[in-house]
Amino acid sequence: MAHCNTIFAQILRFVPRHEFETLAKQYHSGRSFRTASRWSQFVTLTLGQLAGRNSLRDIIENVSAQAHRLYHLGSSRMSRFNPGADQ
Repeated sequence: MAHCNTIFAQILRFVPRHEFETLAKQYHSGRSFRTASRWSQFVTLTLGQLAGRNSLRDIIENVSAQAHRLYHLGSSRMSRFNPGADQ
């Protein structure tokens, strides 16, 4: 069976993950993330931007529908729930 990458995966190749993580660590200030990594947030928001989604709920539903492909992008599922936001 032939393997082919999605167009989204090919677009993400323009942003090398190790350079992204280096810059994120260098310029991040504030609290650390509890569940979602910076890369997962970047992948989710990039997908929402490219898909033209209008709301956070719409982005999360779109990403959840493609959850089986997130592993190959180095990402994980996101949810709207943020347990540390109200503290």
